[in-house]
Amino acid sequence: MPTRDPARHGGTMIDVRSPVVRQFSALLAVAFAAGLAFGGYLFLHRDPHVAGFVPWTAAWPQHAVVAVVGALLVLGVRARRWPPRTPAPTPARLVLAAPLLALLVFAAFRAGVQVLAGLDPNFTVNAWGGPTYLGAMACHYLDLAVGGIVVVGALRLILTRPVVQSGPARRSASAA
Repeated sequence: MPTRDPARHGGTMIDVRSPVVRQFSALLAVAFAAGLAFGGYLFLHRDPHVAGFVPWTAAWPQHAVVAVVGALLVLGVRARRWPPRTPAPTPARLVLAAPLLALLVFAAFRAGVQVLAGLDPNFTVNAWGGPTYLGAMACHYLDLAVGGIVVVGALRLILTRPVVQSGPARRSASAA
């Protein structure tokens, strides 16, 4: 299958068939499954007494802002012609990326926890988006999505470097 030229398409092509991407995807799936298991444990060991709802804990106004920021990020990523970049996984860059990669793994774990633990009314009654399961899930997954966009964008900057274009390619790219 032909690959796209990153210089022509404004960014790094991620080969989803690469061993590193497959291994990290498997790690995310394991983290999500572990989160499901832990969420199930929390649900099975829930307190039978349901806590009372505390007004203004749902954070809907704040999440409206998060939704707008997320939409602007997605639109900005789609509309902007990002300069081409090429992979540059040096040891120093990997050390800088490690906390962000760990954050993605934790986010996958936390997403799994919310699926089953959120069935406990005490888990959602005063959660962002609560007191309902659907509201809490909507807000938490919105946070995960927007946070994921930011983290992946930061990883792109850390783990890649700008492509150095030669003279004729630079002129043809600027003329287009």
